[in-house]
Amino acid sequence: MRLGILSDTHRKLLLADVALEQMGEIDYLLHAGDHFEDAMELATGRSFSCKAVVGNCDFFVAGPEEEILELEGVRLLLTHGHRYQVKSGYQGLLTRARALEVQAVIFGHTHRPQMEKEEGILLFNPGSIGAPRDNGGATFGVLEINRGIIRAHIYPVKRANPDLLLAREKSQIFDRNR
Repeated sequence: MRLGILSDTHRKLLLADVALEQMGEIDYLLHAGDHFEDAMELATGRSFSCKAVVGNCDFFVAGPEEEILELEGVRLLLTHGHRYQVKSGYQGLLTRARALEVQAVIFGHTHRPQMEKEEGILLFNPGSIGAPRDNGGATFGVLEINRGIIRAHIYPVKRANPDLLLAREKSQIFDRNR
């Protein structure tokens, strides 16, 4: 099973589309919040299933703060991470993960890609599409699950011509507000 992972898209849907193209064929899109509605838009008319959670910037949006998924024998927690103060460390996230008996936590909020194992639990942050906070630029993740084994990957979004992308985005924003 192949999972595409996004977080912190912040309405940068064209760049998120580029990331989706780079992912290739996926079975699920998991979006770790900010913005929940981006995930719904990105999944519309596509062949994959989608799960998303709300983040701290999802004002007045009804959506779950957490999702627990069981896929191919692996329990996953999908959360934005702001409720667990992930910018200050992962102890709150680990406590929640242990309580839920998950093997992996997918989160966002820091806008920085992160992939590490603590106490046997994979902590996976794909980074940010919309507002990356490191010099690496926009990133996304892919998790491959096979017979209970997780393979985790983080990739940079390969951009087209930035000026063209910006022009398209302005056009898309204008069209969306008609």
